[in-house]
Amino acid sequence: MSDLKLKFIDAEGSDVSFEASEPLLTIGRHSNNALVIADGRLSREHLRLEREGSNWYAEDLGSSNGTTLNGEKLLDQTRLKDGDKLSLGGLEVTVEITQSAAAEPAKQAPVPVATAPASAPPPASAPKSGSSIGFLLLAPALGLVVILIAVGVLYFSGKKGADTDSNDIPFSTPESSDTPTVDKTPVVSQTDSPTTSDTPSSTPVKEDTATQKVEKYTAQFMRKAAKNDPRYFLTSAQAGEVAKRIQSMSGAVKANLPSITKNSAELNKLASSSGLNPDLLAAAGLAKLGSGRGDAFAAATSMAGVLSRLTVPIGTELGDDCLLMIAAYDQGAAGDFMKMRNMLQDVATKSNAPAREIRSIWFLNKSGKITAQEYELALRFLAAGAIMQAPNEF
Repeated sequence: MSDLKLKFIDAEGSDVSFEASEPLLTIGRHSNNALVIADGRLSREHLRLEREGSNWYAEDLGSSNGTTLNGEKLLDQTRLKDGDKLSLGGLEVTVEITQSAAAEPAKQAPVPVATAPASAPPPASAPKSGSSIGFLLLAPALGLVVILIAVGVLYFSGKKGADTDSNDIPFSTPESSDTPTVDKTPVVSQTDSPTTSDTPSSTPVKEDTATQKVEKYTAQFMRKAAKNDPRYFLTSAQAGEVAKRIQSMSGAVKANLPSITKNSAELNKLASSSGLNPDLLAAAGLAKLGSGRGDAFAAATSMAGVLSRLTVPIGTELGDDCLLMIAAYDQGAAGDFMKMRNMLQDVATKSNAPAREIRSIWFLNKSGKITAQEYELALRFLAAGAIMQAPNEF
C-alpha cells in the first residue's frame, strides 16, 4: 500500500497539499469530486486516480483541455511514480508517493506458514498402524450401535405419525410452503377458503410491483437523460413521490406524447444544437405541461435555450444534475443562471453532508433550499420521463 499526496498552486496563488484518503478519487471543477479545484482550465470531471495494490494509476476522463504526465499527453490509464508532474489543462500538479512501512512485513508472512506442513507428517505416521487396529476392533461395536439407533428412529417416527392430528398433514404437502406466510395475515386466519387465502398474499405483490415499475422506468429514463450516470436509481420513498405525479399526469402525458414523436427529427436537431439530450428535452416539455393538454414539442422548444445555458453552471453529467437543472429552470427563465450553483456552493461550505447528497433535489427540498414549485417541476420531469419509457405500463 502507498500514500499519495498532490501539491499545486491554486488560482488564488495559495499552496495546496491534498492527501488521498480513498483508493479511488476524481479531480475537477464539479463539487461531486473528491478534490475540487475551482479553475476554469479543468473540466467538471477531469482526472481519475485509482490505487491497485501498492500502485497509483491516472486516467484522463475526456477533459476538454486534456492532461499530460511529465510532458506527455495522457491517453490511457498510466501508473504514477513519486515525483511525477501532472498538468491538468495547464494546472501543474506534483505527485508524491510514499511507501507505507506497514506493508513490508506482510510480504514475509507466508514464509513460516509454508514451512509448517513439512514437519507435520512424521509424528502422524508413527501411530498409523495402531489406530488402524483399534478401528478394526471397534468397528463391530459401532455397527451395532448404528443399527440400534436406526431402529429407534423408525420406531419413534412411526409413533409420532400415528399421534399426529389430521390438521397438521397439509404442512407436509407441496401446498404447505405458502401456509406459514398466509397464517401471518389476520384476515386469512379467520377463514379456510382457498380463494380468500390467495387474495391477501397477492395484494402486497401488486404494490411492490407498482413501486418497482416506477423505479425501473425512472432509472431507465435518467440513464438516458444524463451524460454519465449508468447507476442512477431511486429509493422506494422517492419512487413513491414520483408515482403520485405519474398518477395525476399519466393521461395528459400520453395524450401529449404524439406531438413529441411527430416532431422527433426536429427535436433531435434542437437538442443537439443546445447541448442537451433529446429525452431530457422531451420530458422537460411534458413536465411543463404537467396534467394539462397541449403541444409538448412547442413547450420543449421554448425551454431549450434556458436549459442550454443552465448546463454550464450546473451540468448534466449525473441524473441529480439534470434534476437540479430542471428545478432551476424558472430561475434561468428569470435571467438568474447562477442562483442554483451559488446556493449549492454555500450549502456545501456549511453542511457536513456528502457532496453527492447535497446536489440532489431530495436533500434541498428537505432542508428548504428550493421552493415547492422548483421541487414539483423536477418530480413532474421524472414522472414524464418514466411514462415515456413505457406508456402502456402507466
